[in-house]
Amino acid sequence: MGLEDKTYLAKTYGKKLGKATVTGYCIKFKKLGDVDVDLLLEAIQYGVQATKE
Repeated sequence: MGLEDKTYLAKTYGKKLGKATVTGYCIKFKKLGDVDVDLLLEAIQYGVQATKE
């Protein structure tokens, strides 16, 4: 996502997202049903907003 703080995604969304691997710049999952879609959308929106600044 291009975030400066490479720990933000994992700290903020890692344990709450569901069956996903969260790294400093990526959220990986096998199927959409494995993750909390609302939380995934929130993470994506944060990433887009943060990279616009």
